[in-house]
Amino acid sequence: MREHERFPERSPQEGRQVMSPYGIWGRLEQMHREMNRLFEETILPFREGGLFTPFALNPDIKEEGEKIIVTLELPETEAKNIEIDAAENYVTIKAEQREEHGGEKEDYRFQERRYGLLQSTIPLPKKVLPEAAEAKYEGKTLRIVLPKKEEKQTDTIRLNVKREPH
Repeated sequence: MREHERFPERSPQEGRQVMSPYGIWGRLEQMHREMNRLFEETILPFREGGLFTPFALNPDIKEEGEKIIVTLELPETEAKNIEIDAAENYVTIKAEQREEHGGEKEDYRFQERRYGLLQSTIPLPKKVLPEAAEAKYEGKTLRIVLPKKEEKQTDTIRLNVKREPH
């Protein structure tokens, strides 16, 4: 068996364009690799923080006695742009970041704007009383204090299993 019979994409092309099932997959794979490369080159500055720093949420959660304390950094955010919803077993935080840098109002030559919107739900290790929660934002640190809910301890009762006589 000749090579061009086993691999039709390698068959001699005498002045005409031959599209074989094998050849098209090879060309599609090459095009796919090229598109991936172009996409990676396009998003690289964003990924490495060259154009802006990603707005991310990395909370610290700890238990102190009868309280659960959630602490997190929210740089470049004003207190009026932070919303906190507390429930019995989670806290949802929404924060909006707006920042502008640049020249004069009338005659500016350069102006940079940055905008970020973040929403994250943080599961809590114990049930809390959401109505008694408090939040404080100082500098760039948000601190949420949530009192734990009393867990009712049920009395344990041992049951005897009745057996039918043999």
